[in-house]
Amino acid sequence: MRTREFYDGYGFTLPVGFDVDGSVSRQFGVEATPTNYLVDADGRLVWRHYGFRPGDEEQLREEIGAVVGSN
Repeated sequence: MRTREFYDGYGFTLPVGFDVDGSVSRQFGVEATPTNYLVDADGRLVWRHYGFRPGDEEQLREEIGAVVGSN
């Protein structure tokens, strides 16, 4: 499954950037696909998650909720 299809298929409503040339992946040392990052308004990395398997949704919601304060 392609990345765009993955995000569209799960109905994400947050902004998503695509690293077409791989430069951001190299800069951040991406180790798995997908790798998800939350970056705060000051540009600080506040959360990172590697990989995805069907069934991970609830755990990811909890982790993200804990970081952004809306669980």
